[in-house]
Amino acid sequence: MSIVFFEDTSWKNFVPLSYTRSLFDIKIGSLTTFEHFDLKSPKFLTKEYLKSVTQLRHPNCKVNGIEYDNADIFINSFFIPLKSFLEKWNRKKEFLITFRDKILMARLKKSHFEYLYDSVVHDKSIKKNKMNTEIINVDNLEKIGTLYTWPWDFIYHLKDILFYQLKFENKKVPKGVKVIGKNPLYVDKTSRIEEGTILNTNDGGIYIGPHSVIHQSSINGPVSIGEFSQIKPYSIINNSYIGKNCRIGGEIDSSIILDFTNKSHLGYLGHSYVGEWVNIGANTITSDLKMTYGTISVNIGNKKIDANTNKLGSFFGDMVKTSIGTNIYSGLKVGVSSHVYGNIFNNVPSYVIYGSGIGTDNVEMDISLAINFQKRMMSRRNVSMSLPYERMMKTLFEMTSNERKMDAIGPKRFTL
Repeated sequence: MSIVFFEDTSWKNFVPLSYTRSLFDIKIGSLTTFEHFDLKSPKFLTKEYLKSVTQLRHPNCKVNGIEYDNADIFINSFFIPLKSFLEKWNRKKEFLITFRDKILMARLKKSHFEYLYDSVVHDKSIKKNKMNTEIINVDNLEKIGTLYTWPWDFIYHLKDILFYQLKFENKKVPKGVKVIGKNPLYVDKTSRIEEGTILNTNDGGIYIGPHSVIHQSSINGPVSIGEFSQIKPYSIINNSYIGKNCRIGGEIDSSIILDFTNKSHLGYLGHSYVGEWVNIGANTITSDLKMTYGTISVNIGNKKIDANTNKLGSFFGDMVKTSIGTNIYSGLKVGVSSHVYGNIFNNVPSYVIYGSGIGTDNVEMDISLAINFQKRMMSRRNVSMSLPYERMMKTLFEMTSNERKMDAIGPKRFTL
């Protein structure tokens, strides 16, 4: 038996994060859904334009090119079943488990597999009535697992998620580092922590990965810091996940930061989700609380949805750049590869040089320039852009053209 992770059309709820990665590659705390299972060889079903970049992420796994196997179990990318629930249904020959018309988990006969495969690859809605197998509708998710529905779920539940994930044996820390609390602490032996650093585990564990450098700072768990990342002097990090090869400074609170992202300078990042290859300029600040202390709403597609929380910052797509002194209001999204300046009051489409915040025009970014900018940034980490990644950027540029048209943003020269 293998587990096949598939995504449905709900990926649109998670843009811009889901433009450049499949749902099963989005971090929920410090792990993606398939990492939660610790599987050796999962299979993946994703949108066709993401197939090649997904294969690069998972060179030893099957992506899309999957042959039918009646033993395979299909799991929705944002559903994490309880171990006992998965084991129970593993003994069942064919089944389809749904919650409010969303397929959570299934074992399918060949014709239904072909329907699901075609729907996912070509980004079509998956309708359960097209698969006339035994359908089990559940109405109480707490008894069977966890389903993530909105992007703010990752932030709202982050502390509990990290607390659960960061469980490991305690390790010794260098002399001169102050440790507070009794929750788990792991410092890889190849990492370096400067004297005067405070590691506070009162509210959750702390993980510091291989070859990381922590300059004198205050880290308050639960916190996970990936390999080859650097925490600049006098930083304050609370309740956050930081990926590999990041450069982090200032204050970070209740946020997820993916690989190869820079936030090297002063500024506040709170209750936010930041993609890969993002550069956050000095003194960039994300608002995560209204002055009225009311709940924050987020635009999802053409709808404004109440996130039912009064603490929510921003969502940054991959390759975003912010200028020095950028201020971003609560609950906003900055699209893939966009550059933003000044005060940001509205969502920013992908591939835009956003000048409204400093009193100038917003301009569509030339795709060739966007690719060149990204190649330069990658070269600073000794990474070369792959052809699949470049093709993905070009495809996304075409896919997001309507975003820019709706905001009357077109190609012209950007001027300050």
